[in-house]
Amino acid sequence: MRLVEQVACHPAAVLIVGETGTGKEMIARSIHSHSLRCNKAWVDVNCAAIPEHLVESELFGYEKGAFSGADTQKIGYFEMADGGTLFLDEIGDLDPKVQVKLLRVLDGVPYYRLGGSKKVSVNVRVVAATNQNLEELVRAGRFRNDLYHRLAEFKLEIPPLRERPEDLLAIAEQILHQHYPNSRFSNDAVTALLTHEWPGNVRELRNAIFRAIMLAKNASLEITSVDLKLNRDTTPGQGKTPLNRDLDQVERQIVFDMLDRCGGNQGKAAEALGISRRTLLRKLKAYRENESETAVGTLCAEQQRYYRKQTSAPVKLMHGEECMDANLLNISLGGAGVSLHKLLGQGEAVTIHFVVPESDVQAELRGRIAWADKEGHHGIQFSEMPAEIRSHLQRWFQSEMKKDGWREELVS
Repeated sequence: MRLVEQVACHPAAVLIVGETGTGKEMIARSIHSHSLRCNKAWVDVNCAAIPEHLVESELFGYEKGAFSGADTQKIGYFEMADGGTLFLDEIGDLDPKVQVKLLRVLDGVPYYRLGGSKKVSVNVRVVAATNQNLEELVRAGRFRNDLYHRLAEFKLEIPPLRERPEDLLAIAEQILHQHYPNSRFSNDAVTALLTHEWPGNVRELRNAIFRAIMLAKNASLEITSVDLKLNRDTTPGQGKTPLNRDLDQVERQIVFDMLDRCGGNQGKAAEALGISRRTLLRKLKAYRENESETAVGTLCAEQQRYYRKQTSAPVKLMHGEECMDANLLNISLGGAGVSLHKLLGQGEAVTIHFVVPESDVQAELRGRIAWADKEGHHGIQFSEMPAEIRSHLQRWFQSEMKKDGWREELVS
């Protein structure tokens, strides 16, 4: 997204490449909104949705009487976007005959409307997107090489959701909080989200969470892996969802989930599970011995990564030039929850200043608002974290888990 803000300030054409559902249109809109053309027209066109015989007339317009049924003059998408941005989605499906005219327009050459005799000049920035490999299409002769290079003056490749675990959980939480601001995903749900392949990317993720909310018995508090009902049919070599593993692994996940719900209190967790505390400790010891991963504190790698410490501490929040007093509600290595006296918009950049507990280390972490509610509660997703700050936070997390009885039983 920082790269998007940089390229937005330049007039170069941008080609956005990525699988379906990765958010290519959102990236294109961000380029427009951060550019000097933000107050001008934004016109988006799905090239694959326009019938082949109408593509040219839709893009470049036509004059009255140009063909049967052309009763009035019609301006094309290029004229609609004059001074602004034209987003050409699914550019790989563009008819080869139209590609020639599109190249000339991109080179600044005035064009004729269909059936017209007067040339039209426009000032348009073109942002194109595709889920196809245009280089392969060029080699196959289905896409013009010169047009490809004209469109790809700057190329942005959007990685699939399965390669962006931090984004995946942040987006999932944002979607969930839009319906239930105070709800959360259980540990087994987090593991299920992280191990699913998500071939449909963000679009599939949104649908899965919405379905889980509709079907969950207690969606206002917590969503579990059972609620998500992700497709557990996996092909060889792909990740498996937790419930596709053996019964011991399922039991392990249930135990850790209950410990998380009970705030790490082993006595309460044992009671809720219907077993004695001694049995719980024996199971935890067995999990530790069988755990092949190196965990920090008490949690497996996935759980540790998203361990969130509830707290209440005054912090400073910078929003542009404004410095505000805020209350830190919770914090993890990926983000934080704060309470503010005003409501900030989703996606706005902020910087949080605080002292790492049990140290004198001054932390300054940049991020963006992932969600907010009417009570002034805001979720911040960190964009980056210096290694020193990460190390101090991890030590504090370990200390807090030890106070809850986690470290003594689970860490050798």
